[in-house]
Amino acid sequence: MNYPGGKNNGDLSRCGTALYRALASGDLPSAWLICGDIKDSSDPASEFNCGLCLYYLEEWEKALERLKNAEKLLGNPPEFDIADKKLLFKAVELNGKNGGGGGLIPLDPDSSVSLGRYGLIQVRRLTALCLAELGRDGEAAPLKRFLSQYRINL
Repeated sequence: MNYPGGKNNGDLSRCGTALYRALASGDLPSAWLICGDIKDSSDPASEFNCGLCLYYLEEWEKALERLKNAEKLLGNPPEFDIADKKLLFKAVELNGKNGGGGGLIPLDPDSSVSLGRYGLIQVRRLTALCLAELGRDGEAAPLKRFLSQYRINL
């Protein structure tokens, strides 16, 4: 995916979409190669997805760098309203019952959902998992408290 003459925003957008597809289909080698092309992304979903790829490769420190960028790009999106939060709880509960509780999935760079509160939740969840892998439980504690308000336990 090396583009001659440098990359423009369209190239980075295509890389982000290709990375999402590679991760969603389980093609980790392709995902890793695509991550190498995404260096200066302004897309939080692509930063998250690079972090997810690096997490799968057990490169937790490198994953944390990408996740920090993703969180910075997301800022502080508005909280869900009460009705939406209740449905999110139900979705989290059903996801766990249907065997999807531990599975990490990539964020779609073309979805507005990835840019909102759900994106922030996923970024913080993966950050907490990386910190736990590194034995940095003290740093993960505030993230776990944040996630617990959405009934997400690691």
